[in-house]
Amino acid sequence: MNLKRLALLCMLFIAVIACKKDDDTTDNFDAAAQAIEDDENLVNFLKSHYYVEAASGEVFGAIDSIRNNEMSLFDSENLKIQNVTENDINYKLYYYVVNEGGAVSPSKTDSVLVNYSGFLLDSIKFDERLSYTWLSLTSVIRGWSHGFVNFKGGTNVTLPGEPVSFSDTGQGILFLPSGLAYGNLGNPGIPPNESLIFHIRLGLVEKAEHDGDRLLSSYEDLDGDGNPNNDDSDADGGPDYLDADDDNDGVLTRDELELKTYVIDEGESEPILASNEIEYDRMKSGDTITIYTAVVTDSNNDGTPDYLDANVN
Repeated sequence: MNLKRLALLCMLFIAVIACKKDDDTTDNFDAAAQAIEDDENLVNFLKSHYYVEAASGEVFGAIDSIRNNEMSLFDSENLKIQNVTENDINYKLYYYVVNEGGAVSPSKTDSVLVNYSGFLLDSIKFDERLSYTWLSLTSVIRGWSHGFVNFKGGTNVTLPGEPVSFSDTGQGILFLPSGLAYGNLGNPGIPPNESLIFHIRLGLVEKAEHDGDRLLSSYEDLDGDGNPNNDDSDADGGPDYLDADDDNDGVLTRDELELKTYVIDEGESEPILASNEIEYDRMKSGDTITIYTAVVTDSNNDGTPDYLDANVN
């Protein structure tokens, strides 16, 4: 699809937010203690600040200090808490929902078309992208991978010859502890152990299929922990979602699946897929919708699908 081609091209350009950091390497760093300190700092911030809605023509609202008994972010029903465990450390990610969005939510392996603005807790802005930018949630800081799944994309209402625009976009604010951001290493413009604030707007979600094997990357997160980078079925050093031959048997994964195509008219009932059948793409031409699926087969009935079974090829 055109959007997928656009996603692949745009994802070659990754803004500051998309730069992942390796695991913290500083000797004797106490990540668990830092997580507790970060949470205290975030709670204090949330209790002492409130949300100001965006003015006409502005992309994002603002956060201001409480001066006249305004309702704090912490006390607002729009503020939610997401408990996250990474590397055996427990974190609390806070997110404020301005609008949930009207389309679909991304998985942690999908690509998102977004606007964002990033701030330190002292209100210093370190990054901003007000024109829509494609990012892969496998290539961003972990707070984004976890936080964006709480929102939904919008509806494309772009007019011919006009800038891309969406209605009913997912919009809100992520409040990230440093352990889900840049940790004790920091990043240009971001000190070590710094909690971060991101105003976000989610225009579009693109279900990702990174390695061309016809399995959505979310399906290749086999342990379901939201981090596909630690799933490497054939132990060849490449995670499954980037590995075109997941069992290293010399046969490409896509050639060990049964591929199907369904063609329906708009308004007709969707096909009922088998429990081992996964939609990986669909295209619309006029009133005709073509749906592409992959059936995960297990030829020898040993409980291991063919594409992960080196004994079947």
